[in-house]
Amino acid sequence: MLIQFYRAVIVRESQKLLKQRDRLAAAMVRPVLWLWIIGGGMQALAGVDYTARLLPGIIGMTLLFGGMVGGLSIALDKDAGTMRLLVTAPVKTHHILIAKTLGAALGALVQMTLLLALLLGLEGLYTLLAPLGVDLQLALPWVGRTMWPQVHLLLPAAILAALSCAALGVVCGTFAKSIDGFAVMMNFVIFPVFFFSGALYPIDPMPALARWVSLMNPFSYCVDMLRHAFTSHAEFSLVLSSTVLIVSTLAMLAVATWKFSQSGAAVPLSN
Repeated sequence: MLIQFYRAVIVRESQKLLKQRDRLAAAMVRPVLWLWIIGGGMQALAGVDYTARLLPGIIGMTLLFGGMVGGLSIALDKDAGTMRLLVTAPVKTHHILIAKTLGAALGALVQMTLLLALLLGLEGLYTLLAPLGVDLQLALPWVGRTMWPQVHLLLPAAILAALSCAALGVVCGTFAKSIDGFAVMMNFVIFPVFFFSGALYPIDPMPALARWVSLMNPFSYCVDMLRHAFTSHAEFSLVLSSTVLIVSTLAMLAVATWKFSQSGAAVPLSN
């Protein structure tokens, strides 16, 4: 029964993702714009090595935005009354949140895979056009300089990062009192989490307070695990990063479960 419940929730979340083509398109456009604008500008100042630093951060950003959708799913289900059906299932409360987290993490991994496929395709186009005298780097400054990940490190790093980002989204979803409130909360959370993560710049040279915030930020360790996979500018050990992510994910799910149980999750948000 429990396995069937998990399967039903995850399949439902996956089907919603595949039907929302605009969401998949945004998952491709957003990171490419960051690579193009931020990466191109900073590469001119910091040198071509900046591309190697930025790419794991952009991959992490894709996982972060993808995982946060798990919270939106909770808010929408409350508002539509679908949550009433979920809480009447013969499973404990935390299983609902774990299933939502797994569904959001899977969606984030799908978006990451699509982004990597797009970047790989652009690298292939650059290789094909270079002998013809067409320099694609004039338009896309990162192509030809991309360091590709070690798959045996990328898979566990991406899975842990996706679960952590999805758990963060689920926490926000359980605390949100309305869909509009979730949107405000998401923006309030997602940008500090991203900018205080070392995704764009190293943590060590930051001012003391900013460095402390970054070290307390679980997303910093998501990005750092991806840096290990890309063999690029890692600042923490794999053991430390994976431990922090596992502990923080469990802690966020525990907080979400407590809030979910206390707030009357079966009641639509509009009531």
